[in-house]
Amino acid sequence: MSVESDPITFSVILNRLNAIANEMTLTLEQSAWTPILALCRDFSCAIYDDRLRQIAMYDALPIHTTSLKIVLKEIARTFEGRVNEGDVFMCNDPYRGNTHVGDVVTALPVFVDGELRFWSVTKGHQLDIGAYLPSSVVASARNVWQEGLTIPPLKIHDRGEPRDDVIDLYLSNVRYRELLRGDLMAQLGSIEKGRERLVSLCDEYGTEVVMAYANAIIDYADRRMSEQLQQIPDGEYRGTCWIDSDGIDGLNIPIEATVTVAGDQVIVDYTGSGPQGEGSLNGSYATSQAAGAVPFLNYIDPDIPHNEGCIQHIEVIAPVGTVCNAAYPASTSSATIVPADAMQDAVNKAMAHAAPELVIAGSARCANVPQFTGSHAATGEAWGVMLFNGTGAQGASKNTDGWPLYESSAAAGGLKAQSLEQLELLYPIKIECMEIETDSMGAGESIGGAGVRLSLASKSGEMECITFGDGCSNPPHGTVGGRPGIGGGQYVEQRDNGKRRYVSASGHVRIAPNEFYVGVSTGGGGYGNPLERDAELVRRDVRDELISRETAKDIFGVVVTTDFNPKLDVAATSEQRSKLAQCKVNLVHPTAPAADAEGEWVRAQLREGDVFLNNPVS
Repeated sequence: MSVESDPITFSVILNRLNAIANEMTLTLEQSAWTPILALCRDFSCAIYDDRLRQIAMYDALPIHTTSLKIVLKEIARTFEGRVNEGDVFMCNDPYRGNTHVGDVVTALPVFVDGELRFWSVTKGHQLDIGAYLPSSVVASARNVWQEGLTIPPLKIHDRGEPRDDVIDLYLSNVRYRELLRGDLMAQLGSIEKGRERLVSLCDEYGTEVVMAYANAIIDYADRRMSEQLQQIPDGEYRGTCWIDSDGIDGLNIPIEATVTVAGDQVIVDYTGSGPQGEGSLNGSYATSQAAGAVPFLNYIDPDIPHNEGCIQHIEVIAPVGTVCNAAYPASTSSATIVPADAMQDAVNKAMAHAAPELVIAGSARCANVPQFTGSHAATGEAWGVMLFNGTGAQGASKNTDGWPLYESSAAAGGLKAQSLEQLELLYPIKIECMEIETDSMGAGESIGGAGVRLSLASKSGEMECITFGDGCSNPPHGTVGGRPGIGGGQYVEQRDNGKRRYVSASGHVRIAPNEFYVGVSTGGGGYGNPLERDAELVRRDVRDELISRETAKDIFGVVVTTDFNPKLDVAATSEQRSKLAQCKVNLVHPTAPAADAEGEWVRAQLREGDVFLNNPVS
């Protein structure tokens, strides 16, 4: 049937599908048991048609939904001929199309009048997945067996009946059994809500009408994506980025992206990237596919639906055995963020040569996202929490400053920082400080978002801190003359003597009762020449303590008074900017990897008696 002549119904069904995905999201958020899902929203919900094409997602994480169809296709292939009404499937295997083991996929086939028409799908990051350390992201894992429980495509409901034996097998291999059971039930409730609403939509409009409009929605996105890509000059463009480490010993692992634009088709080729590492900071096939495509979804008009119509314009090549697409049985426990965030940065660096007005400067790469674990002093019960409160910031873009608490390019601002009051009520920790870090962002005509300083301590004896990430020694890059972020870092400090143990972006340390944790996250990279930033904006940045007076003068060329609410010295600013105008600006900066594992920020902080630990394992 033709749907071109009825734009009103087209719009209604488009928005109904988005509303269903949103209701799935709210259902999961409000019924989950752990903070990583209920408070931080580290999950995604999406709807697929009977041809396994993504037709709707809402407020989801790009690294999840841009490649979610790969694992869904593997589920459908594995159970071909055995997909029945009332079935529910589960999978987390990164070598069967999933992102990493920490992301558990639940998928429900939606039947209408006895025929398979849709799939209702969630992907949720679990607090624990049974790794050798109490975390679902373990940088030091050397293979698939150390990173946790691998779940191939399997049925957990069969024709409407839960397979309690299979669910029990899963829960018997993870920590925090009851909490993770609650999270699993929340994911199942979410996909069931999606099924109910999709069936209701078909009952209201007729199944064939809904399917016709689903096709039209994909065609609409396809047409608009084509128009947008054709505005980018054809050509071959290259960008290089560096990962801090592989989680063990390897440093400055290169990511090479060659981007070929030809009309409305794009090929992102990661050939030439470094070999897979010894630790878990390796990409999976699914994360490489998402990381190559997501930057282009950021370049287009935001009202274009991010469905199959957009994604099909981008081909991603990631040779097996490289850090972008590891070969079995290498660990990919950290794949969604490392190296995926750096892979996005490499694409943005390449596209800065072709369409600088579209790209974003470097964003924080999920450093300073620690997981703390311990036991309650009164009961001995184990507890664990993954914190997103100290995350880094987004890079700047043309005419737009970056956001703080961006978390990473993988999430693109889709995660939430937890309420400090909730954290202190739920867990035996005390938040001592959470504040903006002055001068943490990259300078530019647009500035990166600000980094954060987070400090906390245990209220119940010793606790473990398990960290994973990147972008500290190789900080977020500046673009079109912008400066990089500071990189930042983290340390554990003793209260009695002030000695500090600085820790790289990834590591495992124990924090004694007389110690506390401090994480200083990086701000995002800057965009454009700092001397072209509006002087009044710089004055306000000084007033708000985003930048110091010294940075205002030395980098932005803006001179202000020492008042609490500073005033702009117009004459001195003009003179200072003329003096600084002789400085050369680069298209992207920095242009080389870090000189050492510490990075500039840590080197500047180290005092006598302090130590730096690179990828420590406690």
